[in-house]
This record gives sequence, C-alpha cells and structure tokens, in this order.
Amino acid sequence: MAVKTLAESRTARLLAVFAAVVSVLAVLALTRLTAHQAEVRSSSPASGTADGCDGRDRRGWIGVPVTFSGETYRVQTYVPNSYDGNTPRPLVLNLHGSNSTGPAQMAITGLGATSERYGFVVAVPEGGLRYPGSATGRAWNIPGVPLFGGHPAAAGGRDEVGFVGATLDALDRTLCLDDRRVYATGFSGGARMTSLLACTLSRRIAAVAPVAGLRADGTDGVRPGPCRPMRPMPVLTFHGLADQANPYDGGRATRWTYPVPEAARRWARIDGCSKPPVLSRVSRHVERTAYDGCAGNAEVILYTESDAGHTWPGAAGSEVRGFGRINQEISANELMWAFFARHSL
Repeated sequence: MAVKTLAESRTARLLAVFAAVVSVLAVLALTRLTAHQAEVRSSSPASGTADGCDGRDRRGWIGVPVTFSGETYRVQTYVPNSYDGNTPRPLVLNLHGSNSTGPAQMAITGLGATSERYGFVVAVPEGGLRYPGSATGRAWNIPGVPLFGGHPAAAGGRDEVGFVGATLDALDRTLCLDDRRVYATGFSGGARMTSLLACTLSRRIAAVAPVAGLRADGTDGVRPGPCRPMRPMPVLTFHGLADQANPYDGGRATRWTYPVPEAARRWARIDGCSKPPVLSRVSRHVERTAYDGCAGNAEVILYTESDAGHTWPGAAGSEVRGFGRINQEISANELMWAFFARHSL
C-alpha cells in the first residue's frame, strides 16, 4: 500500500477542517432560518396559499369553515360572478359594528354590489362576543375596551387577531386570492377592530379603511396599547361631525376618549409622514384631510362629513333612526376601493 506524502496528508487535514466548518455553518444557517420562520409564522400567510386556485366555479355566498382554538366557525364570504378560480382576486374583510352581524354589515354597506363592479372577494367574519341583551348581535373582543353602553369586555375571550389570521389562512385554502392585495374595513366597533388589525397584521393586510371608529392602536384610556406595524400602513377613514356614538371630538367614555383628527395624526406619526396635512373641500358637507410624504408610499386620509351621524357614507337611505343622517355626497365604497387599488404588499 502506498504511503501518503506530507503534502497529501496536509491536504487531507485541510479538507477535513473545511468540511467541518461547512457543516457548522449549515447548522447555524438552519438554526437562524428556523428562528426567522418562527418569528414571522403568526403574521405570514400559511403555506400552500395557492390551494384555492383550482379553477373551481364559485359564485355568490359561500361559508368557509375556520378552525381556531378548538372551535370551528363558518365565515360568510361573497364571491363575485366574475370569479373563475384561476385568477387571484383581491380580498376585503368587512367587519361589523357592535350588536350586529356579518350579513347585516353587508346590507348596511352594500359592498356586494361594489364587489361585483370591481371583482374582489368580501369576507364578513363575526366578533367573538355575544352582545349583552341581544339574541343575534355580536361584538369584537378587544382587551380592555368596554362595549358600547358600558358593558365590560370579556375576560379571557377569543383572541380576535389570531382568529382573523386563521380566517385569512382558511380563505386562502378555499379561494384563489391575491395575498398581496388583502384589505380591511369595518364600521364602528368593526372600525376599531380594523384599527387593531392595522397595528398587528400589517404583513398580511395591505391597507385599511375604518368607518366611524378609527383608533391608532385599537384601545383607549390612560394606557393605550402600542401600535408597531411591521411596515407603514395606508389608512383611509370617514367620520361624521354629528356622530353621537363615537363623537368626532372624543368623549368621556373609556371606550372612546380622543378625537378622530388626533387618531389620524397618530397614524401619520406611525407612518412617518413628513409633510403637514393638506385640507381640501370635497363637497358642501365634506372636507378631506390628507397626510402625504409617508414612509413606504403610505398615506393617511380623513373624510369629515359635517352633516352625518354614526353612519356609512353613500349607504342606502337618508337617515338611520337613532344614529343620524347619511351623507350622500361621497361613497365610502368607491373611495375606499380606489384607495385600496393604490396599495399592495
């Protein structure tokens, strides 16, 4: 058997050391990758998000099962007639107000017709709380925030942010959706929930448009929750000066303390908007306040309606008994879809 030369032995030792170093680096890289995946798992789409692009024909209302924390919910979802199961569609979450339901929210907002016009899918998940004294009404469980009327929030109630994340996963598996074009809107308590999602699910939601309930962190009171989105969040909102449920100038109730313009200013700070707001008159009763020069091409826009109460701009009718007039000079649906169309992940 041949005897190895000194050079050959040295080369063999170097190769062995090199192989050991490569092995250690591979383990370190895998460890870092695993840690990174664990960090973003809760805020990133589930794997297999193209499962719904199966060419299957679906139109109109469908119920999508969502399993979360040992419970299964059926989230009602409206699919426009133009859906073909092959082309990924934008998704809009439409969140109901307190003491309401998903179907009622669709009836109030008329987003079904807007969905047909522009080809996006609308999902109407429902809050995890049964509204006190109501047979069917639901409310969103936002820790530390009392319900309308002073009813306390439920201790140990459903994690609504986690539930919405699970809903997005289930919708992705069921329908052909564009993960870069997921949006959220909501009315009143649903607007507050939308505000919370803007802070917590910014890697999955591209833009938000709360109506009659914008907050800058989802909470109120002396110890507001921190709002630290992972990216600048585009925000569009609408609010009536005659809103008695969520007063434009803030109120005494712990569920609603600071003014709506202050909520917009806080979002402008969160989004790093460098320019002062620009005010413009849109119509006789509507003024627009816009913050521009924001990080990541975000923008913050507030439409103030001087003639409106706690209502959805452009909704059917002229007034909601007990909640005031409906402004008909603008359409929240049309303005929010134009806003959503400008933003994607």
